[in-house]
Order: sequence, then C-alpha cells, then structure tokens
Amino acid sequence: MLKMKKYSKTKPNSESVSEIKLGVIISYLTIIFNILSGLIYTPWMVRQIGHSDYGLYTLSASFISMFAVDFGLGSAVSRFISKYRAQGEQKKISEFLGITYKIYLVIAISIFTVLCIMFFYIDNIYIQLTPSEIEKFKVIYCISGLFTVISFPFMTLNGIIISHEKFIFQKSLDLLHKILIIVLMAISLLYGYGLYSLVLVNAFVGILLIIIKLMYIKKYIPQKVDFGCKNKKIVKQIFSFSIWTTIILIMQRFILNITPSILAITSGTEEIAIFSVAMTIEGYTFTFSTALSGLFLPKVTQMVYKDNTESLNDIEDLMIKVGRIQLIIIGAIVTIFITQGNEFITLWMGKSFKDSYIVSILLILNSVIIVTQEIANTMLIAVNKIKYEALSVSITAIISILLSFTLSKYGGAIGSATAIFIGNFVGRVVVRNIVYKKVLGLNIKRFFKECHLKMSIPLILTLVIGFVLSQFIVANNLFIFACKVVILGLFYILLMWLFSFNESEKKSLLQPCNLIINKLQK
Repeated sequence: MLKMKKYSKTKPNSESVSEIKLGVIISYLTIIFNILSGLIYTPWMVRQIGHSDYGLYTLSASFISMFAVDFGLGSAVSRFISKYRAQGEQKKISEFLGITYKIYLVIAISIFTVLCIMFFYIDNIYIQLTPSEIEKFKVIYCISGLFTVISFPFMTLNGIIISHEKFIFQKSLDLLHKILIIVLMAISLLYGYGLYSLVLVNAFVGILLIIIKLMYIKKYIPQKVDFGCKNKKIVKQIFSFSIWTTIILIMQRFILNITPSILAITSGTEEIAIFSVAMTIEGYTFTFSTALSGLFLPKVTQMVYKDNTESLNDIEDLMIKVGRIQLIIIGAIVTIFITQGNEFITLWMGKSFKDSYIVSILLILNSVIIVTQEIANTMLIAVNKIKYEALSVSITAIISILLSFTLSKYGGAIGSATAIFIGNFVGRVVVRNIVYKKVLGLNIKRFFKECHLKMSIPLILTLVIGFVLSQFIVANNLFIFACKVVILGLFYILLMWLFSFNESEKKSLLQPCNLIINKLQK
C-alpha cells in the first residue's frame, strides 16, 4: 500500500486555479462545438463520400494510430517537468527536454520504417476490401503516414504547455483545431474533392497548430533545451516511467483502434462504418465527461513532490468531489442516450445505422464508473505506479481482441462492441478498483458510497421517465427529439437537486444563474 508523506502546508496558486477553471470552460465549449458540428457535418460528409469511403477514412486513421506510439514520452514530459518545476530544478528540465527530443526523433524514424514495410502487406491484411477500396486506402495511408512521421517529434509540445499549466491556451487551440477542421473539410467537399481532401485537411491543420505552439512556447515559456545532454540517470528515469506508459498506449490502441481492422478482416466496410459512428459517440461521451480530468496532473504531482500537508484523505476528498461532478455529466449522457439514442441514431444517420445504437451503449456503459475515477488514475501516474494501470489496460485489450475476432464473425460491429464491453468491465472496472484499494490505499467503499450510491436514485428515475417519454412521444424530426432531450434533462437536474446535490454543488449551480439575474436586473 502506498504511504503518503508528511508535508508542510502551501496555499493553492490563484492563477493556477483560474487557469483550470477557464480551461474547463473552454474545454466544454470545444466539446459542445464538436458535438453540434458533428451532428450536422458527419451525416452530410457520409452522404458526400459514401459509406465505403467513410469506412476507409476511419480505417486509415485507426490503422496508423496503432504504430504512432510515443512510448509514454507525452505523459513523461508532463509528469517530469511538473516534478522538476515543483522542486525548482530548471537545469534538469533543459536536460530532460534535450534527451526527450532526441528519443522522439529516433522513434519517428522507426515509425516511418514500419509504415513503409506495412504498406506492402495491405492487400494481404484487408482481404474483405475490394480492389478499388484497396487502391484508395493506399493513397490516404501514405498521406496520413507521412503527416504522422513529420509531426511526431513535436508531440512533446503539449506536455510542455500542460506542465506549465497554460490550460487556457491549450484548450483554446483545441477549439481552433476543431473549427478549422470542420470549415476546411466542408469547403473541400463542397468543391467535390472527396476522400483525399479530408486527409490533406487533417495534415494541413495539424502542421499549422504545431507552428502556433512553437511560437507560443518561444514567447511565453522560454525554456532552454540541452541537446548535448547525456545524463544517463535522466534517461533511466524516463524509460523506467515510459516502459509502462508504452504498454498502456499500445494496449489502448488494441481496444478501440484495432477494431476497424478486425472488422475489415471479418465483416467488411459496412460494419466498419456502423462501428465508426458508435466510436464517434463514445469519443464525444468520454471527452465531455473527462474535460477536467487531465487538468489535475500538475496539482496531484505537486501534492506528492512539493512541501504541503495534503494527506490520503484529502486526495480521496478530491476524488469524490471531481467524481461526483463527472458522474453528474456522464450520468446525464448515458441515461438520456439509453432511452432516446435509438431515435437519435435513426434521425441523425438513417436506418442503415440502427445497429450503432447498441454498439454505442456497449462502448459507453462502463464509463459511468471509469471516468468518475480519473483522479485515482492520475494519482497512479503522479506516484509512478503506472505499471498497475498497464496491467488493467493489458487485461482489457487481451480480452477485447480475443473475443472480438470470434464475436465479430457472427455479430459484426455489435459482436466487437460486446467484446470491448466485457474487456472494459474486467480490466478497467474490477482490476483497477482492486489496485486503487490495495496499492494506493484509497477507501473505494467510501468513494462508491459518496459518489455512485448517493446519486443512484436520480439516475434510475431518469431512466424510467425516459422510457415512458419514448412510449408516449415518438420523434420523427430533430426538433421534437431535441424537445424530448431538454425535458428529460430538466427532470434529471431536478431529481439530482432533490435527491443528490450537496450544498456546494447547489451553490455552484446557482452561482451562474444569480450572476445572470443580477446583470438583467441592472
């Protein structure tokens, strides 16, 4: 069990708190824009390029991402720079970055070599694709692969920005990224450029953002990089941390990203397209419910490495506080989608994608527990116990892959999603909670009691009301559907207020309302 150190008390940095709050707000604005634009853009894009090309577009992205592994260096940059900043060791940061950049360059060359080799085996791997689909896939594979190799060494930039707690800039850039992608893709499709233009737009916007990040870091985070550093101790620290993070990243790609490839082997592009729509919904759900999770890594790391008196109970309190907020969000998404998602998929993408409803539920259901425990997962990173996270993700991936190959032969996308659901439950729910209790010493019973048990009544009642609403009101257009969602959402908030919200949560909800009322009165 992890033993917490005794520290001397320090007050939280008000600037850091402000960065986190504004970072969260911008994150949710980005997600809302992403969801709304996706609701309009995605079905239009599928109609423009067709189901087959959409499946190929998803397949290319997922296939290349399996090889574009940064071996945990992204997490290492955030973690070690946060640690060195807390300890006031600027020289170590310069040495660390010099070594990291050189490692990234070596990995980029390795990825380029692997992608070149894999290119010659595409015909043998995707036997369910037609000759014309193989030809198209090879073109977008080359474009995406080249961009991945060029941009790879610059992945360290995000870690530098996050470790310096520049959340406002980082999240604003994420919003700009989404806007540019949608606008430029829409323009290219309107001019009839088709599938290839989508991949080129992704590459162009990605390179543009790298340039903006470099300019920002040069101006606002002047950080020297010691490219001549040969500090073996730092190298050893990086690899002792990164080896487990590498396993996590590889295994994570074997959970969702490998599924389109499995379906290309066992089922074909139609099932890939069905799974892709569900992946989009899962991505929205996960991103929306975890928008504030990544912002706590510097804080938790500093609690471990900087002088303060935070104890294990304080971290449990933070876990419960953040977990309840995340459960409020993920609970609303999951309950509303379970009761109204079938109509939504049909209205949004058409009847040919009706199976995406079942696939989506299977992909997001475990999130009700997983995303509410992000603080505990962050703590594993902060105290360098991520080998246990690697264990849980590996178990998830192994179960998902083995079952997916079998179940997808008979159930297509639904079969693969069932495999992923089982894998997630065993690895990310059961195994993780054993680790949180036995290794970190967290009181998991207390967490579930304060978080999930005290919020269970509103969740159950929302499900009941949602199913009743679906029986009496059938939505045949998006306006009626939106009205149903708003009604159910208001019921959800009311039930949470009556049965679950504590005083702090009620105050947080009323504060923006009071500000609006005061401004209107003035």
